Amino acid sequence: MSAFALRNISKSYGTNSILNDVSIEAEDGEFIALVGPSGCGKSTLLRIAAGLDHGDAGSIWMGDREITAEHPADRNVAMVFQSYALYPHLTAEQNIAVPLAMRTLSTLQRMPLLGRFIAGRSAAQAAIKQQVLATATSLKIDHLLDRKPGQMSGGQRQRVALARALVRQPGVFLMDEPLSNLDANLRVHTRAEIVDLHRRTGVPTIYVTHDQSEALSMADRVAVMMGGKVLQFASPAEIYDDPRHVEVAKFVGSPRINIIDAVTADNGTVFFSGKAVVDGVTGPVGTPVQLAIRPERIRLRPQGTKGIAATVTRLEFLGSEVLVTTQADGAGDGIVIKAAPADVTHLGIGSPVTLEIDRDACLVFGLDGLRVPLRATARVAVDA
Repeated sequence: MSAFALRNISKSYGTNSILNDVSIEAEDGEFIALVGPSGCGKSTLLRIAAGLDHGDAGSIWMGDREITAEHPADRNVAMVFQSYALYPHLTAEQNIAVPLAMRTLSTLQRMPLLGRFIAGRSAAQAAIKQQVLATATSLKIDHLLDRKPGQMSGGQRQRVALARALVRQPGVFLMDEPLSNLDANLRVHTRAEIVDLHRRTGVPTIYVTHDQSEALSMADRVAVMMGGKVLQFASPAEIYDDPRHVEVAKFVGSPRINIIDAVTADNGTVFFSGKAVVDGVTGPVGTPVQLAIRPERIRLRPQGTKGIAATVTRLEFLGSEVLVTTQADGAGDGIVIKAAPADVTHLGIGSPVTLEIDRDACLVFGLDGLRVPLRATARVAVDA
């Protein structure tokens, strides 16, 4: 049984469908990333999970307990917002203590003046203070407890927001693009802290992001969402190496995967620039397909060697690698290759080259966007 599950969730605003039969299940200790372009429904799904919004259909489960109709405060769910949502007039210690105070202290005990005379308040506050200190120490922000949000950096505020979520010991963490307000270097550092925090606590986590590098590097499984649907839900390696939909292939990976329009020939062979690249594609002769190849699965070879003739049209130096854009017959907008700097020192704009394609890495998609299966007896063509 899943530790936390969203099953068949749908949501519309008027005639605008936001979520269409979306299901996500997280196991104990699992880190799930929801990734997709802006407007695909990721944050709406997270708000429904937290009880801040309601779906039109579907159910939400915490283990074997359905919580669809429960009040947000009763769900044992902790949410970290993109904007941190800290109280600006409270110190870090007071912000972290808020969920514990709401859970532990009665309404009278929380009153500033009258509360001090209510039995049990002092003991409860001492226990809360101890929990806050332990949580802050684990996140290395115990030295910030007396500061207010305006006196802290973005990264420090984010860790306070994480501590506030962690201190209540929730059944599941929900994180809505928590790193989007940080600069690039701090994002990399903080995402490592979040992964470390998740491993130490073992709390199932659903993490929303539009950054595919965050999703691939942090998550145990990734759900790629587009148009209110989950196109694929699998491990990062499977999402990258074995995408089931062309939009998943396009969205995941930097630089973007090369897409070439082609048609099938005899025996289901797909040709690129006059060379047979893949065979065994199912379907009748002349079926339009899309051939997809990752930039790192194409190698540059000297002109005249066996392969596909092309011309360099652009060079982009990125430090440890160079992106080489080339043009070949039938390649449309061109083919991008990842290369080591030492391999392209002799190249310039207009240089003739040969492209050697890793045939085992070629993916074929139909015009409906779905992967086209290869026949079991298919072999990779050998004349490219």
